[in-house]
Amino acid sequence: MDAHRDEPATKKDLDQVKQDLTDKIDANGRKIDANSAKIDANSAKIDANSAKIDRIALQVVENREQMATKDAVNERFDAVNERLDELLRGQDEMIGIFTRLDEERVATTAWIGRVEGDVETNKSEIKKIKTNLAMDT
Repeated sequence: MDAHRDEPATKKDLDQVKQDLTDKIDANGRKIDANSAKIDANSAKIDANSAKIDRIALQVVENREQMATKDAVNERFDAVNERLDELLRGQDEMIGIFTRLDEERVATTAWIGRVEGDVETNKSEIKKIKTNLAMDT
């Protein structure tokens, strides 16, 4: 059936067409069988990848939960740090107050020492005056 003819087809022509179509169908069947093996291999790969994706998805969920927990811990830690900073600032203020009190104590002690020295000097002077005035002591 190489060329177009206007004559009716013969049994031989029909058998040739049938054989050509059978050969093509058989060739396509072999191709389908070969592709079927490839499809089966790819299906196995897809199943393996699907299992890996499931494990990865579970790991992502676990990681998100851990990150949420870490975020909560970090928030608490930040709150504790803020409170600790407040306490340290308060202690710094107290140290400043204690330093001033200590400086005042040193100055007060020196002043008291001077006053007591003056008192002793005054007592001694009063005693001399009383002795000179012949007063009883």
